[in-house]
Amino acid sequence: MIMAKVDAETRRTHEMSARRARLDEEPLPGERLVLVTDTPALRRFAALPDEYRARFVDGWDALAAALEGAAPSVTVLADPYLGRTPSQGPSPRLRELMWRRPSIPLLAAMPLREEWAEHASAVYAWGVSEVLDLLLETSPGAVWQRLRATRARPLKRRVEEALSGYASEYARNLVRAACEVAVDGGGAPELAALFGVEPRTASAWCRREGLPAPRRLLAWMRVLLAATLLEEDGRSIVNVARAAGYATDHALRRTMRDLAGGDPSTMPRERLFEQAAERFNSELRECRERVREQRRATRGARSAAMAYG
Repeated sequence: MIMAKVDAETRRTHEMSARRARLDEEPLPGERLVLVTDTPALRRFAALPDEYRARFVDGWDALAAALEGAAPSVTVLADPYLGRTPSQGPSPRLRELMWRRPSIPLLAAMPLREEWAEHASAVYAWGVSEVLDLLLETSPGAVWQRLRATRARPLKRRVEEALSGYASEYARNLVRAACEVAVDGGGAPELAALFGVEPRTASAWCRREGLPAPRRLLAWMRVLLAATLLEEDGRSIVNVARAAGYATDHALRRTMRDLAGGDPSTMPRERLFEQAAERFNSELRECRERVREQRRATRGARSAAMAYG
């Protein structure tokens, strides 16, 4: 009996050690890294839903260090009360972290009690992507939905704010999806796969909605992503090139010159996003005009066919 208890305890210890070692490994291809603050409230998330890999960090300093060179494909799952009691409200360290790395999606995990309702409003105002209710959203499916909703959220917000008001809702959906694919380092096939269609169908949708072809659209999203990263303190051009999916920093500079009309080595970084967004909207206007001309030509040809039919 005693030996059985010892064996069971030894087995549990080995399983916990193995799980912790697994968490410390690099994510496998197709897995998404989630940095989780190591607090009692969040230790239940050691095993995240499929496609996500948790890596625990001990405290705000460790989290800040982990995010210094992190790619925007990384997600943070943070306890906003880390180092404080809930009655004291969310930690100012969370606000500092969001200010320094606004490109990183952050999911704040907190109990949404009525007496602390203003806490959720506060963290949203600081820029968090989503809030996970620790009282209600406890199932793997609920956690997955929240993690899924954070994907590329900072880039989506920035691009949508800059997007021309003439873009249709269908066009906006395609742009949002392109933001996700750009953050994940994918290409046109991955964009089509998000909608469960063939690449040629996604191309047809882009033409119909007055958007550039998928490859061109993704090139724009990578430029806009790079421009947001270049605004952050401590980001080198080499780091930004890697995080935005460019093979080299030379490739990043060349593409920025071609599309945004500026080189991050010589142009003030805070102007790059605005200039790139203006040029992107200009290209959207040209695409829309081509669509209108094609529709007018099609209607004209149809009318002529009916007249001489």
